[in-house]
Amino acid sequence: MKIIIERAWASVIGLASTTIGILKFCSIVHIPTLDALVHIITGVSFVAGAWINKGQYVGQTNRYLGIFYIVFGAIGMNWAHIIVGIVSILIGLLT
Repeated sequence: MKIIIERAWASVIGLASTTIGILKFCSIVHIPTLDALVHIITGVSFVAGAWINKGQYVGQTNRYLGIFYIVFGAIGMNWAHIIVGIVSILIGLLT
């Protein structure tokens, strides 16, 4: 059951993050280009962690990307990134 929750979180947040990054280049979302690239890279990483080897490393993926999101959010004073990072770490600690 734990891996199902972890995989679901990584899949949802990964797809959302990737979508936000892509929408920047369609001129729908107005965020800095660097932020959009980070969204795409981390989004793909979340999804890959959820599905490669049936999610064998999804817990580590959630924890490491959670730490990255907290640091990235703290640098830019972006609470949304910090919250996603905290939730990712907490879900990653289920294993």
